[in-house]
Amino acid sequence: MSDVIKIVLRVIIYIRVSTKLQGTKYSLSAQKEELTKYAEDQGWDLVATYRDIESGGKLEKEGMDQLLNDVEEGKTDVVLVMDQDRLSRLDVAEWEFLKSTLRDNKVKIAEPGNMVDLDNEDDEFISDIKNLIARREKRSVVRRMMRGKRQRLREGKGWGKPPLGYKYNQEAKEYEVDEEWAWVIPAIDKMYLKDHLGMKTIADKLNEISKTPSGNYWNETLVQRRLISKAFHGIMEKTFANGETITKENIYPKLRSEETWEKIQEERLKRGKVYKADQRQNENIHMLRKTYITCGNCNRKIHVANHGGKTNPRYYLKHGRKLRLKDRSVCDISINTVRIDDHIIRAVKEILISEELAKNYIKIDIDEEEIPKLKSQLDISKKTISQLEVKHDRLLDLYLEGRHSKELLAKKEEDIKRQLEYQNKIYYQQKAKLETLEKQEWNYELLYQYLEIAESIEYELTPNERVTMIGELFPEAVLYEDRIVLIAELQVGFPFEIEVKIGEDPYLWHYTKEMS
Repeated sequence: MSDVIKIVLRVIIYIRVSTKLQGTKYSLSAQKEELTKYAEDQGWDLVATYRDIESGGKLEKEGMDQLLNDVEEGKTDVVLVMDQDRLSRLDVAEWEFLKSTLRDNKVKIAEPGNMVDLDNEDDEFISDIKNLIARREKRSVVRRMMRGKRQRLREGKGWGKPPLGYKYNQEAKEYEVDEEWAWVIPAIDKMYLKDHLGMKTIADKLNEISKTPSGNYWNETLVQRRLISKAFHGIMEKTFANGETITKENIYPKLRSEETWEKIQEERLKRGKVYKADQRQNENIHMLRKTYITCGNCNRKIHVANHGGKTNPRYYLKHGRKLRLKDRSVCDISINTVRIDDHIIRAVKEILISEELAKNYIKIDIDEEEIPKLKSQLDISKKTISQLEVKHDRLLDLYLEGRHSKELLAKKEEDIKRQLEYQNKIYYQQKAKLETLEKQEWNYELLYQYLEIAESIEYELTPNERVTMIGELFPEAVLYEDRIVLIAELQVGFPFEIEVKIGEDPYLWHYTKEMS
């Protein structure tokens, strides 16, 4: 009689919550405890446990990346989650990518009491339904939540985590001064304005007194955020995903006067030359580090990657993970930043030199008939968005009724989503542009005032200060093979784009020589 060989499945546990509050209070630990016990009861071999405190609506997360790396390296047979929505609330393209990665590596999805084999058509069908329902639920919750937050702020009621130096009084339903930390803002203001200390020195002195409330060390970025924030003279200002910015005064008790805040901003603009000792700090940091860059080809995030180490950095703008597109090609853009850096600096300098030079990078002249055209375009955009939303909401019903196959559903959903994103972007840009033109505020002088802070960009800033400045001026950018589009946001809410061409590859001769 032969012995029966028992196959022990290898399992990776994946746990996720959307907020740090859930992560620290109960949810992550509860998920881990229950799933670990379940794996032990099944006699599985626990390989690893990965976690994320982020939205399930995006694929690129630290824990998810580690999980997929292990899957691709053949380290597991099962991914165990509390519920599939912990693993995914992804759009169709990213959900298909995740499924194909698991399927190609023969990895199953398990929930307590249930196992999903993606090679099984019925199992995959059920997983697709779960993902669609989770995404619809997420969109509905987010819409209701953001409507409520906008209305609350319009009524002059603040919301959100209190800034440093404040706490929220649940009984009075208002923010009040936190006496334990109220000293920080006056101390920073004194060191910056009266003692004329730099942000790094201020951070060092604060660390001599105390760490931050969260237990971290102070740094330049934390100091800078306190210097530019309007919250400390009472203002709450929020910009929402629909493009609306709401500003309300007297939400917080004042820890500094508005006059002091204005003096700080003037001082920030005046400061130019820096000590050589400070120049050596953070010398190996790229100036686009704080700019959120997306790919003009596939819309995924672009990372600033250092391939040369600390002593000899070589930066590239590239994807964190290859993605196979619908046409079976692979989006794997990779641009050496030596092809971009000098061109960005030159663009900013030339825009500040003259209006004529600025026209090489941005459209400034306004057609007299543009306002009535914009109004007509806004009406068309609103109608188009409404029609697309109705189409999207009908997709799941059509799928469940059997009128659409899974493949057709995925294609239509992806098409509608892409159209919606484009139409919403166009709509809010048109709206902001119309408001600006009606106020007759858009001109070269406005552009010059916005970029004036960057006059010292080439010589008088430390690398860290340059990163901060570029991040403030251009919070977003889109990268193409031949150009990078820097997206700036004027105070009047009028986004505009500065298009900078990418230079030739300085190492192209090396590749050509190798091929010949």
